Amino acid sequence: MAPLAPEIYAVFAAESAGIDFACGPGCATCCTRSVTLTTAEGQLIVDFLHEVGFSLPELPRDPVPVRSALTSNGLAVLCLTGQEIPEEAESPWLFEPCFFLRDGLCSIYPVRPFACRSFNSTVNCRESAMAEVPEWLATLTIVTNQLLEHLDQGGSWGNLSDVLAFLDGKQGEAANIAARARLLPNLPLPGLLVMPEERPMIDRFLAKVRERTGIETMA
Repeated sequence: MAPLAPEIYAVFAAESAGIDFACGPGCATCCTRSVTLTTAEGQLIVDFLHEVGFSLPELPRDPVPVRSALTSNGLAVLCLTGQEIPEEAESPWLFEPCFFLRDGLCSIYPVRPFACRSFNSTVNCRESAMAEVPEWLATLTIVTNQLLEHLDQGGSWGNLSDVLAFLDGKQGEAANIAARARLLPNLPLPGLLVMPEERPMIDRFLAKVRERTGIETMA
């Protein structure tokens, strides 16, 4: 089966195409190491690097996990069942530049993870020190993350460097084992974190995903 993530990226991009984002080439304020993704998305990166003849850069090895304690669907389970979200659910933000940046540009742009694709803002982050997006787009981003995780069941989720260290055999056995210990298993979709008034927009998005991929998403 062809990778499904790029098809979902395309539907998300089409849904958000009418927004006047301030982002553009050379704007790398959000391009930090705080990127999480599924192993299916990570495999796209590994395959792309092999195709273009590049190897992975040296990956940082952090002494403590730099990802949250819950996947998107793990968080959804707690929210939908009324359980308290643990304080450690939020990961520390790493402000160091992403190791794929080259002169302010992304060197893996065609296969960048969804987390990078959804780092957008309608204001200049360098000037405002924060990003702004419409509330409906924030909801759509959450749902897309849930869907990407759901479609990679049997795979894992974690920080960019850990996912790549796990997937790439050239990082060494010790790095692979350490990375694997930090990854979380992907969970099935337990329900959508959507307000009733947002449901028509999300249903339209899911219908377009079904039309483009042929997969059955949650009703």
